[in-house]
Amino acid sequence: MKTSEIITVVTGLPRSGTSLMMQILNKSNLEILSDGVRERDINNPEGYFELEAVKGIVKDNAFLNMAVGKVVKIVVPLPVFLDKSHSYRVVFLRRDIEEILRSQEKMLNKDQTSEREKFRTIYEMHLKKTYSFFDLHKIPYINISYKELISDRENELKKIVDFLTISTPLEELMTAINSDLYRNKVN
Repeated sequence: MKTSEIITVVTGLPRSGTSLMMQILNKSNLEILSDGVRERDINNPEGYFELEAVKGIVKDNAFLNMAVGKVVKIVVPLPVFLDKSHSYRVVFLRRDIEEILRSQEKMLNKDQTSEREKFRTIYEMHLKKTYSFFDLHKIPYINISYKELISDRENELKKIVDFLTISTPLEELMTAINSDLYRNKVN
């Protein structure tokens, strides 16, 4: 199948590096589907690259018709509402759940330490459901570690380039990665 007939989905839990992946792919030869409604801020100074219509995917996934041949960000748990009549390939960002929880707390400016276990359980359930959906519907995906993307960018980017058949030079893609923005680390 031609790339022009496939929807490329960037997914992962919120705060897992999906915006960074969109920034990287924005430097590639792939076309990004986003509307700029959610503007860059202190939590994502390089931008979110989101499409507002994705938030309504549970009731209306018609925006996927505009995504054919493009890249769209759809965070977990929403990919289970993809229209199965389309063809997809998925870049799945993975990040330590403790880092995700800390990052969300910082973003919300709210200490949720007492609820972390509850959120961890919910996130793990959403991840399991999303992987099951991809496996059931034979949707190809690649797992990309946020930590490795920062620390071993060349090797992680090579995986992405191969999976998505990107023709843009690695050096150009690497310019999107700013390791100073890797905050809320767990050692």
